[in-house]
Amino acid sequence: MTAAPLEQIVQELQHVAQQLVSVQTQIRELEGTIDHLKNQVAGNLVYQQVGPLLVQVDDLEALQQSLSETCSQLSNHADNLEQKEKELRSSYESAVKQFEDQ
Repeated sequence: MTAAPLEQIVQELQHVAQQLVSVQTQIRELEGTIDHLKNQVAGNLVYQQVGPLLVQVDDLEALQQSLSETCSQLSNHADNLEQKEKELRSSYESAVKQFEDQ
């Protein structure tokens, strides 16, 4: 085995790891936003960014539901990325062993 497939696995592993960190950060931000909305005092105005604009939210419940769904989708994506990362780490270890045994 040459070093090329090993390098490819390393690059893919780095890419998946970066994506996973990004998705996990988005999940934490959404969870914080959802918690903050739950603690919002009745009557306080809430705004949502839409493009470059801040738009007043009329239906807090719908916003919370939308954020929860997005958070759930991101969690599923994070699970998939974690599985992919695990598979790549296993492939990496096998490739390193095969490379060393040459």
